[in-house]
Amino acid sequence: GRTRRRPATFRRPAIATSALLVFIVAAAAAYQGRRPIEVAADESTMPTFVAPAQLPAAVLPNFRYAHPRLPAPSPEDIAILTTKNPRFIDAQRRRARNGEGDPFASILMAYLEPHQAYLDGIFKQVTGAQFTYRGHQEVKPLAMAYDWLYDQWNEDQRRALRTKLDEGCNFIIDLIRNDRLSPYNVYLYNSPFQALMACSIAIYGDDSRGDPVMAFTYDYWKNRVLPVWRQIMGKHGGWHEGNEYVGIGIGQAIYELPAMWRRATGEDYFETEPGIRGFLDFLVYRTRPDGKNFRWGDGGWYNREVPDRLALALEYGDRAAYSLGAPPRPFRPSSWPWGPLTDDRMLDPGAIEKMPLSAYFDGLGLIVARSDWTPDATYVTFKAGDNYWSHVHLDQGAFTIYKGGALAIDSGLYGPRYDADHHMNYSYQTIAHNTITVTDPADTVPAPAPPGREPRAIANDGGQRRIGSGWGVEPAPLDLGEWQSKREIYHTGEIQQLLMKDGLTVAVADVTPAYTNSLSGEGTFSHRTRRVELFQRVFGYDRSDDVVVVYDRVTSTHAEFRKRWLLHTIEQPRITADGFIAHIDPTAEPGHAGGRLEAHVLFPENPIIQSIGGPGLAYFVDNRNYDEGVAAMIRRRKDNETGAWRIEVSPRVPAAADQFLVVMIPSAYDRIPTHRLRRLTGPKGVGVEVSGPRHVSRWWFDAAKGRMSVETDGPEGSRSYDLSLSRPTPLAANKATE
Repeated sequence: GRTRRRPATFRRPAIATSALLVFIVAAAAAYQGRRPIEVAADESTMPTFVAPAQLPAAVLPNFRYAHPRLPAPSPEDIAILTTKNPRFIDAQRRRARNGEGDPFASILMAYLEPHQAYLDGIFKQVTGAQFTYRGHQEVKPLAMAYDWLYDQWNEDQRRALRTKLDEGCNFIIDLIRNDRLSPYNVYLYNSPFQALMACSIAIYGDDSRGDPVMAFTYDYWKNRVLPVWRQIMGKHGGWHEGNEYVGIGIGQAIYELPAMWRRATGEDYFETEPGIRGFLDFLVYRTRPDGKNFRWGDGGWYNREVPDRLALALEYGDRAAYSLGAPPRPFRPSSWPWGPLTDDRMLDPGAIEKMPLSAYFDGLGLIVARSDWTPDATYVTFKAGDNYWSHVHLDQGAFTIYKGGALAIDSGLYGPRYDADHHMNYSYQTIAHNTITVTDPADTVPAPAPPGREPRAIANDGGQRRIGSGWGVEPAPLDLGEWQSKREIYHTGEIQQLLMKDGLTVAVADVTPAYTNSLSGEGTFSHRTRRVELFQRVFGYDRSDDVVVVYDRVTSTHAEFRKRWLLHTIEQPRITADGFIAHIDPTAEPGHAGGRLEAHVLFPENPIIQSIGGPGLAYFVDNRNYDEGVAAMIRRRKDNETGAWRIEVSPRVPAAADQFLVVMIPSAYDRIPTHRLRRLTGPKGVGVEVSGPRHVSRWWFDAAKGRMSVETDGPEGSRSYDLSLSRPTPLAANKATE
């Protein structure tokens, strides 16, 4: 249906204002052998969500027609607040200012202490509000006031409130449709969709105007949002956006939305969706030994609170997630419009020690493992999954290592502003991550530009295809169906085999699609030249001896395309006879006792190992150092961990097919590991034997036969584990021009 004109007061979010460009591949042109082109898209002609009037009616057989329908204080909650936290009520009473102050406080006090003075002020506030920006600041209190105080309004007031609710609901529907707000993107969750759900629940059944509004909300929730949550969260939880975006986006929707829906409809997604429960595990495992969040995609704040954490933890009785960070003040609502009261009995810092030391987040293709739960632990991450567009980096196959501080880091800054040269040329691209680049000197197509602007040159880093937010090529997918229809674009990798047993965490991953798909080599900026025919990475962590093993097999389209195995550090690394040593200095912060990383390069034989960095070279890529504004940001935020150095390992003799095998041993700052390493070659392929303090492990990789094994000999006896290295299905070759 035709989209309605946006109200004059609407202000588009900053990132959304960048011109959206869509990659168009015409079937007829492909048949005739023409190259696809990247062109500016006309937003007004782009597909969007179906208009409310064109949707079937919502099917809600158990809808709660009595008010309040939204989560609200129970008699038990009121009794607890009155007896155990009267200061909270007193504070809300002061903030309410007889209904003329803070809207939430005013509505809560009118609910707890019905009084005409409250009602007059609230009615004036919510009916006089003008809907601006994303509308949630006006719509959320409006829905709450109508629903919670329904019995206190007279019929004329209810009628006026319903008219305002209809206006507010449709303002947000227009926003979602006109701006194609995607369930993959933070904008939807902070907080237009929460406002729309509250609004539609409040008005549904009380006014015929609520029927199309609920039809839209029902369709969007059931057919757009939940399928995307299931895709990204998988069976074990997680979210793809970087750092603070978890807190300001999904982290204030993951409890609010299912809680509102359950109260109004009786459908309990907390019970039926394992990914929602697993989101709490994600919050725990993304927390490093120093208590801060791991570096992941776009982000500049590494300890941002997740608003729904406490409510979700109370819902599931998860003491470990509840106890993250500083203890909350007790006996307070834990979510909007109302969540379970915070409870000191849930605090148990020791609960985390009962959790497994390794975790796999299947929707993300993310593995997190650690040696223990102390601040001195070794902590590693590995990522190999699909691209979900919003605020993610081109870093499939990347790993990080932390011990006493960040040793192998996710480098670069999210800044100095979104879309800055440092952000787009360095930190967003593969060059800033601990994975592999394969460089074709001819890979120089500039980023497409809207009419009237010059195309933007982007550094040729030899990295992965440029997809996702910020590149100006694809808008965020409307839903899972659109993502699946463009899977050729968004499929960037997968973990094919996984072993998590007896202190071993081993993943076999194919990240070839991150570099090459059927559109690569067709002359486009986004999909780049065809450089990589195979990139399979094995990431292994042996907790018993605190050893990280990384094995890669990489086949380039041409032997002369340079391969670089990358590892980024904060301090300058030292090159050794067979590898390198990195370190991080100690500080007084918990979890920052200082660390050391000793790396041995077993393959390729006789490699070229070099370090690049320091003044003028810290963010060097494609003959330029992208450092604008970085120094000032580091001065403002000491915990940025931007890094200034990287190790590059390359084969000495060019070849199409290469193998890399690097063994890394993290240790405390002042300790030199006693491990002994021996290169292995023989009938089982190539590999390494590691003689550590607790056992001997042998890691074998046989690319020809498509298999690998890990053997351990120690006090527990001899064990052997076999995994497949079967070659992934070869990528289809480009169609020849007829």
